Amino acid sequence: MTVYACAQTNVISVKPDATVRFVAGLMREKNIGCVIVTENHKPVGIVTDRDIALRGETLCDDPESALIESIMTRDIVTIRKDCGIFEAIQMMKSAGVRRMPIVDASGRLVALLTVDDLVRLLARELSDIARIIGKEGPEI
Repeated sequence: MTVYACAQTNVISVKPDATVRFVAGLMREKNIGCVIVTENHKPVGIVTDRDIALRGETLCDDPESALIESIMTRDIVTIRKDCGIFEAIQMMKSAGVRRMPIVDASGRLVALLTVDDLVRLLARELSDIARIIGKEGPEI
C-alpha cells in the first residue's frame, strides 16, 4: 500500500505571505493542527498549532501583520506519493516528525500523511486480523 492510499488529500495550504493571524483563524475554523506553506504548489514549510502557540507572539513583533514565513518550519520532510507505508514510518521516525507532506513526481503537494493516519490504518488492519482469527479459532 502506498502512503497516498491512507493519507488526507484535502490539505489546507497557504502562501508564505499569509499572516499568522489569518493562519491561526483558518486552523481554528477548519479544526486542523497544521497548514502546509507552499510556493507554486510545492511545500516550502509547515506550521502547526504548536508553532503558533509557542512562536507566534514571541517571534513576531505584531501577530496581526506578521507573516507566517517568520514562524514556519522550513526544513520539512516530504515523501513521494508512490512510496510505501513502511518507508514513510521509517522516514517519520528518523526525522522525528508527526506529519509529512506527500508530493507527486514534480514536487507538488498532493496529500498529507500524519501519525494519526497511520494509527487508524493499523487499527483497521488489526481489526481485520482479529476477525480472521475469530472465524478460525475455537468458540469460547
